[in-house]
Amino acid sequence: MTVVSASEFQKNFGHFQELAQHEPVIVTSNGQESVVLLSAAEYAELKRYRYAYGGGITDEFKQDVDKFMDDHDAVLAGLAQ
Repeated sequence: MTVVSASEFQKNFGHFQELAQHEPVIVTSNGQESVVLLSAAEYAELKRYRYAYGGGITDEFKQDVDKFMDDHDAVLAGLAQ
């Protein structure tokens, strides 16, 4: 992951735009992380994951959680001890 200052980012936007096709680029302002430049494909993947269940708890989500719990019951019970 590349970290770059806002001024450097502005001077070399094309370079960092190309770099973001391969890895996230963190832009800092006054030494603090400000924004992250991602490829459109990476952003789409993040959105797909975030909104896989419409952003809420649906019956499908509950069924998936129940299945996960059933499939991993022994491991989860062991961790709870």
